[in-house]
Amino acid sequence: MRTTKAARRLGRAMQSLAGGHVEDASGLNAKELLLLRAVEEGPCFPHELSDRTDTAAAVVTRTVDHLVELGYVVRQPDTVDRRRVALAVTEAGARASSDGWAALRGVIAHAFSDVPEGALARLAEDMEALSEAVEAKEAAGEVSAVGSPGGTSGESGGEHGGVSA
Repeated sequence: MRTTKAARRLGRAMQSLAGGHVEDASGLNAKELLLLRAVEEGPCFPHELSDRTDTAAAVVTRTVDHLVELGYVVRQPDTVDRRRVALAVTEAGARASSDGWAALRGVIAHAFSDVPEGALARLAEDMEALSEAVEAKEAAGEVSAVGSPGGTSGESGGEHGGVSA
């Protein structure tokens, strides 16, 4: 429980510290920047983007609409099923993403300059390793996406049990 609280507190602090700087540098808010980065991982369909980012489909739709308006993402008809559209990042989107992440790194470096050298890098590596472990367990059916061991959101575990990603 302490780890969950700490992660949430850190997330809120990062949003507060970096939000304006990231938007100034890229024109994107944090959610837009995260979704854009997920599309940069490779063309995907909206439902895949929702899964990749653990973001509600309605939020993905609204955010992608805005990213398309900005010219950062394009919708491309699927070659197999023309009723579906794939999302891909444009050159302008790649530049905005790069600018946003550079601004975020700069804010982090400044805000946490008193943290011992290497601590942030170790934290990022550890968080990535934990995320990969959770994904592997989800794929194996050992942990549900909502965090309860082998269950669904309606079973025991919920926010206080199991693994919280």
